[in-house]
Amino acid sequence: MFKMIKKNIFNRIFINQCYFKIYDKIFFFNNPNSLIKNGYLIYDKKFTFENIDFDKYLDYSNYDFVMHRRKIEFQDLKKIYKNLYEIGIASLLKNYLGNKIFAYDNSILTLGNNVSNNDSMQPHHDSKSRRIKIYIWLNNKNLNTHPLYYLKKSHKKIKIWKNSQQTRFPYLNEEIFEKIYGEKGEIILFDTHGIHSHFKTTTVPRSVIELTFEPFGFFNRLNKKNIKGEIKRLNLIDLDQLILN
Repeated sequence: MFKMIKKNIFNRIFINQCYFKIYDKIFFFNNPNSLIKNGYLIYDKKFTFENIDFDKYLDYSNYDFVMHRRKIEFQDLKKIYKNLYEIGIASLLKNYLGNKIFAYDNSILTLGNNVSNNDSMQPHHDSKSRRIKIYIWLNNKNLNTHPLYYLKKSHKKIKIWKNSQQTRFPYLNEEIFEKIYGEKGEIILFDTHGIHSHFKTTTVPRSVIELTFEPFGFFNRLNKKNIKGEIKRLNLIDLDQLILN
């Protein structure tokens, strides 16, 4: 009995959810934004493409794949983060995640011609507790491309899971999801703890800048016990290093 209680309640995942529930009530009670309420936010300012050559990341001879990522060169990455800092994204991230944040992925994600209903191309949550992913659209809006699917408010409902199978929801109908098609330069933030994605049935390519942000602290997945190993495994970069140096 005690082992079951310890596994389901006295663990970092469950405590993390309780911690952020209290955090939200204290800091966002009078002014909850869409990210807090719904789990995603279409930012009110667009990304500017000055001084960055994105063509080198989008040059494909064919699109015979489901998805493909290309790492962003560090000098371009600094320019991207400078732009995001200037339009207030860094402040928004710190309000939602806390002051100590690590960034990773930092890539151009391109969806190709192939369809898929496997792996991340099915409804799922990312099993990392509270975490933000940013998509910055690199193409003009096209309703024939694969949208970002997000199940509104699901980020508040998931408390515990036992294995990866319990983070997958292939039976959910796509009609209950929000379908987000970005304009070029539009910035979408979403909490990956909420249920997102769906089967890829479209064959028209599209690309986004993909940035992931995860908080560090005692109640978080990233903590003193694992941070050295995770920095090496995921190539984590301190957010302040990207925006302030």
